[in-house]
Amino acid sequence: MTFAARIVALWLTPAAWLALPALVLESGPDGLWVGLLLLVAPLLALTLAGGDAPSGSSRDALFPVVALLLVVAILFWANLVLAGDVAAWLGAPRWQGIAVAAGGAWLLILWRRARSLMPWLLLIAACGLLVPVVTLAHGAGLTPVRAWERVASRTVFRLPASSPWVDPGHELRAGRGPAALLFDEEHRVTAGGHAQLHVRAVDGARVTESDWDLRPGESVTLRPGDELRWPAGARLRLEAGKTVPGAPPSGIAWADGRRGDSPRRWGLLFTLTGGALALLGFGVSGRIARSEMAAAAAALLAVFAWGLVWAVYCALGAPDIYLGGVALERLARPPSLPAAAGPGPLVPALLPMALFLSFLASSVALRERIGRLDVTGGGEIGHDLGLWSAIVGGGALASLWPAEPWLLVSAALGLATSTLAPAVLWPPPANRSAWGTAAGLVGLAIFGVLTLAGQWTRGSEAWAGLPLLYPAVVAAPAGAVVLLLARRARSG
Repeated sequence: MTFAARIVALWLTPAAWLALPALVLESGPDGLWVGLLLLVAPLLALTLAGGDAPSGSSRDALFPVVALLLVVAILFWANLVLAGDVAAWLGAPRWQGIAVAAGGAWLLILWRRARSLMPWLLLIAACGLLVPVVTLAHGAGLTPVRAWERVASRTVFRLPASSPWVDPGHELRAGRGPAALLFDEEHRVTAGGHAQLHVRAVDGARVTESDWDLRPGESVTLRPGDELRWPAGARLRLEAGKTVPGAPPSGIAWADGRRGDSPRRWGLLFTLTGGALALLGFGVSGRIARSEMAAAAAALLAVFAWGLVWAVYCALGAPDIYLGGVALERLARPPSLPAAAGPGPLVPALLPMALFLSFLASSVALRERIGRLDVTGGGEIGHDLGLWSAIVGGGALASLWPAEPWLLVSAALGLATSTLAPAVLWPPPANRSAWGTAAGLVGLAIFGVLTLAGQWTRGSEAWAGLPLLYPAVVAAPAGAVVLLLARRARSG
């Protein structure tokens, strides 16, 4: 149980496992592809790496420790961003969610015996995930398979009367939320308070932009194709029964998935598999017992099943979750579901609690992972007050600015793939450990250049644009070439 808990806590931080239902909601079968990758990649990494005991060669260089610290810092950043988003979505100041999550992680990281709490934290978090799903399934009266069929057969996703945006209770941009809404049919928007709206209307080749200053109760009617923008803090009331702006055209289109997306799929496969090799496999040796591997596989499969079922029931009972696009934090408490989730506030509060406990467990697991690569051999780097205060504090400060948690997780795994994964598959000779550092530096430099280029240019989703979307597909092979040259030089 301890081995499986460590693997799940290391690999599936909250920003990763909550992204699974979000990706399923957004793209249907493509989200299933990501879920399968999250399930298979760590098992493949454990099989290739072979075990859990630190190897001697991993202690010969400082670069792997620094690279893994960068990966861990980005993972902390991603999860603290999610904590702030969830707090804002639930109606609390963003900084409070970040402070609670960062403070709890910092205390557990510094407590040397926190490792024993990790399985219990994950067990309680699992209960917090299971109860809401069972409650929704009971309320819907449908099995997950029937619920999927019901969602896939919908002709359109419509705003339910229970949505907080029909009877205003939420500001539209709570959490990250949408910055603009594009309407597919005529829709009347009513101001819940004083609001200044900006409407961009497209009529053939003619584009018209207008501003509306609305007092409470006043409305503006938008036509199909109109785009609406509003200032932060504005409360607007939408019409019940209308098409959800930002939702898929239909359940049939959602279940059909995206076409021509092979480059993105293979880039994600390469990034996640290499990231798992680096995060779980670098610097470890030995053999893993079959019972331990089976327990880890069962835990990963359970998370995959939960993400799929949660996405289906959210799409069925809360189609307004699509408003302006799927925002990750809304999955912590789907907008129009609390009333159907059971009496009292207990059930809606379970999933945010599970997010918090899972983050605490992941923080401990990441600390332990760094400690196993300590060049002193005593694991003291896992308890260094200044180092971990800087990591947690830096992540908390960076998370004050909105970002996409899943993209940060992908960036962390891409960095791990580029710098450490080649050394797992092709470790340098014992007397040439400097070549491993050189390979990691080459991968790091290429990854950094391509990442910056991808931010400045809009990468294509074709094969030619793949290096800008997933820089690890170029950076990791470049590092592998350096290691192969080291082997060839030795044989020569």
